[in-house]
Amino acid sequence: METLLNISLPFFALIGTGFAAGHYGILPPAAAAGLNAFVFRFALPGMLFMKMADASIGADFDWGFVLAYSGAGLISFAVCVIAGRLLFRSRLDISGIQGMAAAFGNVGYMGLPIILAVFGEKVVLPAVMVIVFDHVLLLPLVTAMIQIGGGRHASASGILRAVALAVARNPLIIATALGLLWGGLHLPLPAPVAAFGNLLANAAAPCALFALGATLVGRPLSAGFPELALMSACKLLLHPLLAFGIATLIGLDPLLRAVAVIEASLPIATNVFIMARAYDVYVERTSSAILFSTICAVVTVSAVLAVFAP
Repeated sequence: METLLNISLPFFALIGTGFAAGHYGILPPAAAAGLNAFVFRFALPGMLFMKMADASIGADFDWGFVLAYSGAGLISFAVCVIAGRLLFRSRLDISGIQGMAAAFGNVGYMGLPIILAVFGEKVVLPAVMVIVFDHVLLLPLVTAMIQIGGGRHASASGILRAVALAVARNPLIIATALGLLWGGLHLPLPAPVAAFGNLLANAAAPCALFALGATLVGRPLSAGFPELALMSACKLLLHPLLAFGIATLIGLDPLLRAVAVIEASLPIATNVFIMARAYDVYVERTSSAILFSTICAVVTVSAVLAVFAP
């Protein structure tokens, strides 16, 4: 109960505040879209750059953590894709979105703030690398499935070009790569640059959670409930269970195991809706799944935090 009150409740309360602001018109849709753009293109990249540019985070990285988190995510992705094809006769492009929903959690808007609040700066590197590997592994895979399933490109070169652009244009990946490069060179940041970056970084968490709540306004839950249940169950239950199983099997450090399980337990990311809307594929169901999984996450994520938070 103490964990719920001290850690989980404030995060979900901020999401709820954003939802209330959007629902009652205090933050209109255009303003919510602008806030989301600020978070995705400026604040969150600023935070990632500042964290990665800090050479004191250390160069050691346990690749078993990647196996536990990303391996579990890819299995969850495959299970949801196969289930969607068998149960709902989903096209390949729709299956790609469903699989992405089952594996791509809200590791940027929710995960990084929660992990830093629970464990502190000592887990910055794995918390950031979760964001990177989700984008690097899932964006190309889903983009290729959409390109093939939707018949948008007949040639392999067209598919590869779309995949490469999806990754290369992502501001989170760009900021992380630049931060790693800067930190690897062990160069000090000029004082004005550091001050600017810290302002962006400090704004990232509250703005991201508030914006997440605002974007959930107006998303229906009435249609396609079996599909919503499948995607949400894979994301909220299967992914963290697999992460825990793999981490335990390979003997991963308990701290990293806790980070992997908490990150895997997060609800479906808004990035999945962005992908669906960009290609006009499965937009309404994706929107509903994000809302449904976020509502369920109030219980499931709180339970995971109660078990794994120190």
